Amino acid sequence: MASDDEDDSGLMKLIKRVRSLINRAFRRHPRLIRVMVTFGLYRLFVRATKRYELGSSYAPKWVSHIVGVCLTAAVGAFGVVRGTPDKLMIPIDKTRQYMIVWHPHGAFATIPAAICSWPGAVGWFPVRFHACIADVLFNIPFVREILMIMGAKRVNRENVRFLLHEGHSIGIQPGGIYEQLRTDPMQEVAYFPPNLGFIRQAIEAGTPLLPAYLFGENQIFDISDTSRSVAQLVHKWTGVPILFVRGSFGIPLIPRKTDIHIRIGRPVEVGEKNPSPTDERVRKVFENYKIALLELFDGCKDECLPPEIAKRGLKIIMRDPKGKKIKGAKPRKASL
Repeated sequence: MASDDEDDSGLMKLIKRVRSLINRAFRRHPRLIRVMVTFGLYRLFVRATKRYELGSSYAPKWVSHIVGVCLTAAVGAFGVVRGTPDKLMIPIDKTRQYMIVWHPHGAFATIPAAICSWPGAVGWFPVRFHACIADVLFNIPFVREILMIMGAKRVNRENVRFLLHEGHSIGIQPGGIYEQLRTDPMQEVAYFPPNLGFIRQAIEAGTPLLPAYLFGENQIFDISDTSRSVAQLVHKWTGVPILFVRGSFGIPLIPRKTDIHIRIGRPVEVGEKNPSPTDERVRKVFENYKIALLELFDGCKDECLPPEIAKRGLKIIMRDPKGKKIKGAKPRKASL
């Protein structure tokens, strides 16, 4: 009994000691403690809502729609508007499932974030889809929650496979962060990863590819060569993709007045689903996709881009597997 009493007494002393230290910390560093508590609570919230970053629905559709409208209005307040109604190169079956492949990425993927994510895309895009977004953005407080409300999902192999298996259409930007950090307002470029993973997964699911081009996305901000070089170094050291951009009146992050033209090309069929497609088949589908993309770009560039940019055409660049060298293709017309 005496031993139990001594243990209880020791425990009470420890509790009192800890309580005293906490009270002292609150008195000396109240703001720091509040920040730490807030951060801890947010991390618990993130863990509790982790499944919504994958295939689950995070918010009711009406909430997603309101957020999409608000983001569209916010971007439009700075003069970023659709110059003409969206057009389809050919009619598409809106009831089918697609892997929507959009270009270009742009400095911040402004237009996809504002008007192309499911289901905020109602009335703006012929197909509802989940935009698959880089993992790093889901680590930023509030940005994560807005993306999830808009229906965006983490872009990883398991999640893409799940969404396609469940019959959802998804949006993919194959250039990703690599393309973002090389955004050039004066040259349209489409970068592709060396493994062509998006093509491979489309074949595995038997889901056709639907090319989409957002003419004007690259022109929303002004980005210098120095800015691109610094951004690439910062990303190399920290893993964080940050571009230093200028917008209206030379003010950072304020979009320039820009006419956006969303154009959608013809679907590219991938054939019967195959859980283990060969490299040859992946390459063949990719070649067909390039033709469809160039058809889309060449058919709309004169209408949708400034003349000096349209003349330079679209460069299609396949990244080197080691990420050190770049193999490019000069601007060219599509040929059948």
